[in-house]
Amino acid sequence: MANALLLALALLAQDGQVAAQSPNAPPTDEYGYVAWCYGALGGYASLYDRVMPEVTRIEKAFPGPDGVAASLKTYPELKAQAQKDLKVFSSAITAAEKASPRPISEYGGAQVKRGAAIWQGAGSVDKARLAQMWMSWSPPSDCERRARTLETKSTILGKALSYNSVSATASVPQPAPEAPAPAAPQPTAPQPTTQAAPPAPAPETPPAQTTEPVATPKPAAPKPAPTKPLAKAPAKPLPPIGGNEKIVDPVNPVACAGSLVPAKRGGRDVLICKAD
Repeated sequence: MANALLLALALLAQDGQVAAQSPNAPPTDEYGYVAWCYGALGGYASLYDRVMPEVTRIEKAFPGPDGVAASLKTYPELKAQAQKDLKVFSSAITAAEKASPRPISEYGGAQVKRGAAIWQGAGSVDKARLAQMWMSWSPPSDCERRARTLETKSTILGKALSYNSVSATASVPQPAPEAPAPAAPQPTAPQPTTQAAPPAPAPETPPAQTTEPVATPKPAAPKPAPTKPLAKAPAKPLPPIGGNEKIVDPVNPVACAGSLVPAKRGGRDVLICKAD
């Protein structure tokens, strides 16, 4: 009966309406509250594999308006969300412990156990009843909000504590030691004073004249005379190769009174000048 009562309190905890007399109710301070949320949500996530066979049977026996597949799809999503929220809670708890000027992890560990204790009757409750409670449970709605607020405050406080690691008195200038008062001068007999002749002025020496060496211009190198292009030798007509044909070398063509016709003579490519 006591175990069933603890699970009933787990249902009430989702709305933050846990009875004040419950030994496992969340504390009121922010650090302890987030630690309690971490324990309660961790216990919920740890029961996933145990309750899912019965949850599946219940969903199939009482399908929702969107069908069995749609209903069963939400549970893996709830498990994934629980894992993300546990990381948020853990980060906030760690930040608070680092920022605290005194050890608080022992207190936080006790609150984690109190949160997980709401599921301690899971081993003795009927599996159908446990599955129904598990399906209906969710962490208090302000767990995530309070966790993020705790981490923000702890981060700011942690920076402030690191700034104050050096004492404020270290920068205060120390007063300098007082110098002893000078002794009173003793009276002495007056000494004859002799007026010294002023020293003769030193002869002025004219400033040395500095002359900068004048650079002598170098004679310009003679420009090379422009070379004239070699005149091209006049083309000579090739000697006739048989007959009265006028054969012209294609490399050195000459004027032709007619038309130049390409041909091959004597194994060479030539042009034959033929009258029009």
